[in-house]
Amino acid sequence: MALPSQKNYEAGSNFKPAFFFLNKTQRFALSSVYAYCRIVDDIADDLRASQETKERELNAWAEEIENTFKNKPSLPVTKNLLKAIKDFDLKKEHFLLILDGMKMDMRKKEYQSFDELKAYMYRVASAVGFLCIGIFGYDSEKSEKYCENIGYALQTTNIVRDVFEDVKLNRIYLPAEDMKKFGVTKQELNDLTYSDNFIELMKFEAKRARGYYDSLDEFIDPAKKKKLLPLMIMAELYKAILDKIEESNFKSLKFKTKLNGFEKMKAIYKAWRKSC
Repeated sequence: MALPSQKNYEAGSNFKPAFFFLNKTQRFALSSVYAYCRIVDDIADDLRASQETKERELNAWAEEIENTFKNKPSLPVTKNLLKAIKDFDLKKEHFLLILDGMKMDMRKKEYQSFDELKAYMYRVASAVGFLCIGIFGYDSEKSEKYCENIGYALQTTNIVRDVFEDVKLNRIYLPAEDMKKFGVTKQELNDLTYSDNFIELMKFEAKRARGYYDSLDEFIDPAKKKKLLPLMIMAELYKAILDKIEESNFKSLKFKTKLNGFEKMKAIYKAWRKSC
């Protein structure tokens, strides 16, 4: 299996600003985790591959993770992961949860309720948070709730930002119950229809994401919050993306919303102030 280098995977990452606040060992570990996440995500998103091929590849990765935790990695990425696992006592269950999320992406194209969607987000986003806090050395009795909620916040933001892009991949992450509530049909999403009902639905989902961002403070141990700075940066960057989308009255959903350099620096500064 030919794989891009780890550097290529992290180059365009939203994780990148967080790397500046980590030591060399932490940076290597986070880069290794991010490379793993991108590789398995690319498998699930590959439009050229059959369902059977993607299932087989993800099962092979599950076996590779099992072997890695037995000190027998066979790929450059998992050899790097093994060092991260040993340095920070990362848990096998979190790597496998991410794989479960990728399999859900392959098998499920729609979600009926937000609770059903949360099960997916827990796997593809919250599980990454668990790995991150292990690397950052943050340990608190409320760590689990923090990871859950930042995962839901970031992933809900992604769903809002990428709604039309996901439809092109034949995926609808907006819960069917929400679409029904606001009178938005699948056909309207397929047609990229920008209706008043659609805008109200997006406002609802954006407000839901903000609720999760707002909840994060209650799960932070003030004595240890400096160790959460990289995740605080992620939260502020994604909140800034949400701000930009809302300021455009959701018209920016016609293209992928990105932050410019000043906007990124402003978000990083806000996170740094919160961590002090």
